[in-house]
Amino acid sequence: MDRRLYEASLSGSVADLENLEGEDQLILDRVSLTCFDQTPLHIAAWRGHSDFTRALLSRKPRLATDLNSARCSPLHLASAEGHHEIVKQLLDANDDVCEAYDEDGRTPLHLAAMKGRVEVIKLLTRAWPESNRQKLGRGGESVLHLCVKYNRLEALKTLVDELLIQNDAGFVNSEDQDGNTILHLAAALKQLDTVVYLLQVESVKEHANAKNKNGFTALDVVEDCPNRDLKQKEIRKFLRQAGAQRAQDLGTLIPESLTSEEIGTLPDSSQAILHPLPTPPTGEEIRTLWKLISWFWNKYFKADDGWFKEVRGHLITASTLTTTMAYQAGLSPPGSVWQDGPQGKNETTNVHTHIPGTSILASTGGTYATFVLFNTASLIASLSTHLLALSGFPPENKF
Repeated sequence: MDRRLYEASLSGSVADLENLEGEDQLILDRVSLTCFDQTPLHIAAWRGHSDFTRALLSRKPRLATDLNSARCSPLHLASAEGHHEIVKQLLDANDDVCEAYDEDGRTPLHLAAMKGRVEVIKLLTRAWPESNRQKLGRGGESVLHLCVKYNRLEALKTLVDELLIQNDAGFVNSEDQDGNTILHLAAALKQLDTVVYLLQVESVKEHANAKNKNGFTALDVVEDCPNRDLKQKEIRKFLRQAGAQRAQDLGTLIPESLTSEEIGTLPDSSQAILHPLPTPPTGEEIRTLWKLISWFWNKYFKADDGWFKEVRGHLITASTLTTTMAYQAGLSPPGSVWQDGPQGKNETTNVHTHIPGTSILASTGGTYATFVLFNTASLIASLSTHLLALSGFPPENKF
């Protein structure tokens, strides 16, 4: 693009444009050969230069349909910025550009909804009523989902009113690729005002118990939200007042006036509601159990930084004491040892004499072998602990 034309587009100077045309009458015709990113109309629409836009469209209306490198038309840019006067001019020049998609699959209405440009939304929906029903290719989000996602309540109201005027209340409950309606999304994002508004829309209220592909209703989404606050409680209250239920509580209602004989003729699925199977744990019960398990693990098993250094001295002292006791018990077993005396057999008493220094417990039929086994094990364990503590062995767990 000619540098002077670029600067005129930035400043929105119609006088500069006229001077440039006086010097070169083909300057706008060469735009299609030299402007591969932004045309002068893109820049003027983006900056909100209404007079400059009008001047360009009067000279070269085809610029309204040109796309930049991101496949955005001037209408995309003007819609995103909320320049409704320029939007009107572009629609008057060529309203087919309403159907243009950028590289992310968004129409000008999608961008206007994401930015909450209410006046622009009104102009675009009048020019192309079907634009309300266009979904994004990725995610399957409708323009209504985008209003909720970006918390544009006024834009949402405008679009819902337009759909109701068109007698298309069903699209208000359209789902994205995960099966989420706008009520699911508003509940998940804790948009209290949006939830209250949606529950006032009859078609939304009638489908308040719609399930997404995970089998969750809007109330399930609120109940299972990990971050509980006052706003969540308010949303839950409004949903319950509107008749919303959790998925596990939904079923065929049986009138209380039915007799036992009439109940017996109902289908099995209806009988199951009168005699339900044990329900699975709720989200709150699962979270409570998980917290208890986490607390127990962190208290008794999770390694704390530096814990070994704190108890190292105590381990050395305890292992030294245990080693000394086990060694001493091996030298002086319970019951002591035989003292000096004759060896061999005493012919007078017919009693065997014993070797001096041997254990009395071993020669009297006691449990000397058991004592030796446990004492040796204690000696080895205490010596091993002592050596590990002195070497600075860094264990990763307490046990």
